[in-house]
Amino acid sequence: MKGQSTDKIKLFDESGKSRGLYSKRNILNNLTGREWVFSTKSVINKPYPINMQHKLRSQHGGQKPPDLCRDLIETFTKENQSVLDPFAGVGGTLLGASLCGRQAIGIEINQQWIDIYKEVCKKEQIEVQRMIHGDSCEVLPDLIEQGTTVDFILTDVPYWSMDKVQRSKGKYKRVGEKQKENKATKLKQFNQLKYESKEDWLDKLRVISLEAIDLLKRQGYMAVFIGDMYNNKEFHFLSSDVAQMLQRLGLTMKANLVWYDVSKKLHIYGYQYEYIPSMVHQNILIFRKEERQKLEKEG
Repeated sequence: MKGQSTDKIKLFDESGKSRGLYSKRNILNNLTGREWVFSTKSVINKPYPINMQHKLRSQHGGQKPPDLCRDLIETFTKENQSVLDPFAGVGGTLLGASLCGRQAIGIEINQQWIDIYKEVCKKEQIEVQRMIHGDSCEVLPDLIEQGTTVDFILTDVPYWSMDKVQRSKGKYKRVGEKQKENKATKLKQFNQLKYESKEDWLDKLRVISLEAIDLLKRQGYMAVFIGDMYNNKEFHFLSSDVAQMLQRLGLTMKANLVWYDVSKKLHIYGYQYEYIPSMVHQNILIFRKEERQKLEKEG
């Protein structure tokens, strides 16, 4: 038709359903306009399926839904581009990359989590992505020396002391039942690192983040899962602490996406005595490595 734009094409999913119009001018991803609208929502309240050997992966208390990781990867990369996760855990990022045709590199210090990731791939008949066993402080400099680059970084950073604090004290009791000891949080199972203070935690994150950013291509994005926490009668705005740290490394902050985890169970904290928030969300901080930024090297 005369006057009709030729830079857009109609795309369809595997079932033949229309995905909408895709613009050939799109340099960021392979999303259609319709999909782009959803990907830019500041709150993610999509219920993600309990799949891909969820029970097996749940041995790691901080694992993220592979489908959520896929959605983020599809937003910030094109097909066949590469993703890095310097804190890979049981491989949520790597599984997400496999679901959408991207290459991924994961680094994990705990062999147990790597073994679980490989077992998940075997059971799901998914090709194992590159998972490196080691400390990111040592592995990342080697990747830099090898000339490795990535298009996107997606990671769930180890929490400060969230996995060490008690959920609550004392016993609990349901109507008609005997008193029971409080259940320990699963988070204690995945983070064996020790930090003397929050500043020590941030400093170690800074060292690893700086190396990871060196691998990121210019104009590439970095997405970081980070939950805030309530500890010792005080709310800790960890997402703000991490955001400021990464901005000092030269990244430009582009967004804070709030992931509302609809599967999160609610608990009665501080009932009748004090207001304590029940954290049912995590922040996904979005940064971009701009063209002419100089990354912080000193310190």
